[in-house]
Amino acid sequence: MRAAAAVWATVILILVTEAWVCAASAEGAIDPGKWEFWTVESPTMQKPPPGRQLPAYMQWRPEGMITRVCLPETKLNIPHVHKRLPAIVNRNLGTGSCDMDTTTDATTATRRMSINCAWLSGATSRVEGVMHFHGDTLDGTTVGRLSFPNKPPTEYSSVLKGRYVGRCDAR
Repeated sequence: MRAAAAVWATVILILVTEAWVCAASAEGAIDPGKWEFWTVESPTMQKPPPGRQLPAYMQWRPEGMITRVCLPETKLNIPHVHKRLPAIVNRNLGTGSCDMDTTTDATTATRRMSINCAWLSGATSRVEGVMHFHGDTLDGTTVGRLSFPNKPPTEYSSVLKGRYVGRCDAR
């Protein structure tokens, strides 16, 4: 069960990162540029096993998994996004097919997302999150629910913290 918890925490981070990059906002409510966020207060967050290669935008630090994403100005003008995500492969869950929805309330600089996945193993997962932007900082929460056939569902929650880092890197 502990291995599933670690896997689930990693899946949540990857899905939340996808939501950040694809999500939208009203112009001016959330500053375009590079944002760094990390998961705190999560009992499921464990250091990745030795030799595990993290994506270039993620790194492990004592305060948790750190993720950096660029929110370009072109992504900051659409209030709602629905997207089918590329197939996700997880060695414990199999291949996952996921749908993501993100919405932004421009008046409160709040972004909400939900991601629903069906896994080849028969498992299903749902991650819901909310992020509040306060100038150059952010805070938020995520709640994930993982269900396997013939087993009770497992629920995990995390607290997100973050900060504006600066302009996006030139491409």
